[in-house]
Amino acid sequence: MHKKKYFTLLPLFLILAIILAYTLPNDTKSYALLALLAIAFWITYYIWIYIEKQKKNE
Repeated sequence: MHKKKYFTLLPLFLILAIILAYTLPNDTKSYALLALLAIAFWITYYIWIYIEKQKKNE
């Protein structure tokens, strides 16, 4: 695991999730939105690793 990348992205996405959890109205707040943030986190993480590997292979 690339811990430096993981711990760089994690606070950003956690802050975004907390902000969204407090700003969304209670009737529209959904766990689906938080799940979407989790998916976006992992996509960003793996894209970052992929790009780094491509640069390393060049």
